[in-house]
Amino acid sequence: MLTGCIPILQDAPEETDVNDEVNEEQDVAVIPPISTVDDFYQSVLYDGSYLHGSTRGYGPDMVYNRLDLDHLEVGLTRVATEYFDNNRYFFREGQFVTRTELNNWLRRYDEDDNPLGLNPALAGGEDKDMKEREEEAPRFLSHILEHNYLVENDNGNFEVGGIVIGISLNDTYHFSIDTDEGRYLYDVALEHSQALAQGKEAAELIVSRLRDSSKEEGAFNDIPIIVALFQEEARSSAIPGSFVAHAVAEPNEGLSRWQDINEQYYLFPSSAANSDVRNDADQFNSFKEEIQNFFENFVGVHGRGFYNNNKLQELTIEIPLQYQGKTEIVALTQFAASEIKQRYDDSLKVNVYIHSVGGQQEAVIIRNPNEEPFIHVYQ
Repeated sequence: MLTGCIPILQDAPEETDVNDEVNEEQDVAVIPPISTVDDFYQSVLYDGSYLHGSTRGYGPDMVYNRLDLDHLEVGLTRVATEYFDNNRYFFREGQFVTRTELNNWLRRYDEDDNPLGLNPALAGGEDKDMKEREEEAPRFLSHILEHNYLVENDNGNFEVGGIVIGISLNDTYHFSIDTDEGRYLYDVALEHSQALAQGKEAAELIVSRLRDSSKEEGAFNDIPIIVALFQEEARSSAIPGSFVAHAVAEPNEGLSRWQDINEQYYLFPSSAANSDVRNDADQFNSFKEEIQNFFENFVGVHGRGFYNNNKLQELTIEIPLQYQGKTEIVALTQFAASEIKQRYDDSLKVNVYIHSVGGQQEAVIIRNPNEEPFIHVYQ
């Protein structure tokens, strides 16, 4: 466990729900490394406790689909690995964007009431009703997530070595209008190109605000800030959204040229998978057929594939079934593991979750790249 005092960059922010303030008297340590195929960052502890972000709990109120929120959080650490070596840098939830700031940034811009708003101002026009004004100026930004990456300096203390910001973009703008007759719900489908442009514009403003001399006395001018744009899926989607672009602001500089991120999730089975990744779709359908033939009763099988640069990187399979008995679960788990070994290349990570129709987890299979499948049947 590495320990040390905390320099000024690690003072606790104002307006945070964190109970234990971060100060120079606290002991700072990192969780000992555990080797995993995902190679996660080690987290920083303060007096032995995990330090929650200053905007903790804000995400679920802003991002409707939990799949989107989960992949926004985890995927942002994946973006960070391109800039911050996880053998040298340590992870901490964001401490510098306060809840009040985040709330103001995500609200609409208003010259008088909210000049910090990053979403478009409400459309004008005295001859227009509120529905028209909302539809003509939809909100594109859904959520903003901050991560801090700390590094141990020559004195053995931890300091912030970089900040990563994730900007989540709406797929559809949902809004409500209250009238004397009641509340009416509406939605506006958003063009991806428009959302992307709004996200890039917001990113420039966020970097400039973090680098303002009033923020930590201008300390963030001396570290890189990375911003990544995340495109959400529809609220009803069974797959999460994905990161679509990122840019870096080197110390004392603004954001450089944006780079596209080629990530995509596909649902198996689905018409999109049949069209875009036909070979993988056919392979999954063969696996599904074998699992269904294992039982007399129909067994629903569906999967989610994560693609990076058009290559399948990870496959997650869900097998819900009517519970019949523990020995039957054991047999199905063994059979599924053997089918994975036969049908999928050793380099692919495969996760299989077997659960009863009621949602109780019955068994799990994890096959990491170039390893034998790990099987656990819940007792």
